[in-house]
Amino acid sequence: MTEAVSAGVAPTLISTGSGEADTRGSDPVLAAGTTVGEYTIEGKLGEGGFGVVYRAVHPLIGKHVAIKVLGRMFSVNPEMVSRFIAEARAVNQIRHRNIIDIFSFGQLADGRQYYVMELLSGMTLDAYLAACGGRLAPEAALPLLRAVARALDAAHAKGIAHRDLKPENIFIADDDGVPFPKLLDFGIAKLLGGDQPHLHKTRTGAPIGTPTYMSPEQCRGKDVDHRTDIYSFGIMTYQLLTGLLPFRSDDIVELLVQQTRGTAEAPSRACAELPPALDAPMLHMMEKDPARRPETVTVALDAMYRALGMATPSAAFPTPLRGATAPHRLPSTGAFTAGEATRTAAGPRRMRGMRFGAIALTVVVAAAAGVAVIASRPAAPPDAHAPPPAPPSVAVATPAPTPATAPAPPRPAPAPPPAVEPARTVAITIVDAPAGTQVYGRDAALLGTLPGTLELARGDAPLEIRLEHAGFAPRTEKIAVTAATTLSLPLRKLSRPKPIGGKKPPGEIPDF
Repeated sequence: MTEAVSAGVAPTLISTGSGEADTRGSDPVLAAGTTVGEYTIEGKLGEGGFGVVYRAVHPLIGKHVAIKVLGRMFSVNPEMVSRFIAEARAVNQIRHRNIIDIFSFGQLADGRQYYVMELLSGMTLDAYLAACGGRLAPEAALPLLRAVARALDAAHAKGIAHRDLKPENIFIADDDGVPFPKLLDFGIAKLLGGDQPHLHKTRTGAPIGTPTYMSPEQCRGKDVDHRTDIYSFGIMTYQLLTGLLPFRSDDIVELLVQQTRGTAEAPSRACAELPPALDAPMLHMMEKDPARRPETVTVALDAMYRALGMATPSAAFPTPLRGATAPHRLPSTGAFTAGEATRTAAGPRRMRGMRFGAIALTVVVAAAAGVAVIASRPAAPPDAHAPPPAPPSVAVATPAPTPATAPAPPRPAPAPPPAVEPARTVAITIVDAPAGTQVYGRDAALLGTLPGTLELARGDAPLEIRLEHAGFAPRTEKIAVTAATTLSLPLRKLSRPKPIGGKKPPGEIPDF
């Protein structure tokens, strides 16, 4: 089984705090057999501007993992170490099946920081898109996007904005040949409010992210909230369905101006195969004013389902991407290390490197996302427009007629009706909570996302649930799960402190 690394060309604006370029220098390579924590290094999978990713194995139980080691020059930079630790903390706070799992953290003897994450098989979304011909039909794209939307809503409910959402940071894992999205790279994620100093917060006034997918407020270096992810999600949705980016330029400053002032072409005009009904819900996500965007990413996706006349999947529980929900198997490709994957002809051209104030333009390669992958088995590329197979014909045998002289068989005595087993679950409907509210049960298990009906296990004892939503105070209640019911559980909106005198924070760059 071959292993390869993809080189990224989609630039990310990263503030290093020192104005230095993000070049690692020469760090010693961990040789095969080196012990890192509980794991033994097997070899190097990839490297980039911030560090190296290694393949490793647990010597006793044989579990294979990927280990991301931060470069030495960044391991002595407190802000970069803070960002590195924040990524591991963020994904463990969210705890969602569509977000990459990071489960160990430590420091090498030479001072370099590292963390351990799951090893996945598959490819990044931009590589998947290229293998599918540069665009996806709505029935293929929407189930993938909905899984990502659930992961983002879960992050937002925990008060975390991703801030670098793009196809290179979404990994399509090979779940027995079925595409299963995983959200990657929370390295520049931002904690939204609250007093949690252990999570990294970046400085206002520094544009951070990938210009092709950055929101207007992010381009201006302003403080952002979860709505910046909704804008980036809209850009990515536009790209998947039309095969084009709404805003394109080789010049970063021009691209930032387009993001802040430009108007995207209607999707149905950019791609004649898309119906005009999709224009409004897609452009709604890319509103320049954050207040005019949809409330949550899932709400935005639901509007697209309705525009296409497609049944909206249950909002309470995520469904595996199998069967009709995921009509395509993973296409054949080489191996990838997830993160900033190689751009194809279908994607935007390489941008020219340039300074943006004190911000260093960094090409973040596979190691930035910290996920290593192995090659998937060859398979034919999916046909997004292939008609569904015709239902098989069924031959029904006609019984031979009974002779007139044959006596009628005696009728058997009617069997007693089977005992009706009581339902094992009850439907609990929660109203008056804002859309996108996450409902958690015992051990912080995610029960579902509102609006929607929760199917909960019937029981005599009350069940304690917790409702969480970014910008609202969490609410804990004990509810009865003996019979179906509807509960009114509104959340209290948190007030945001206003700046003194209404002035812009110091260091903020002027609007474009």
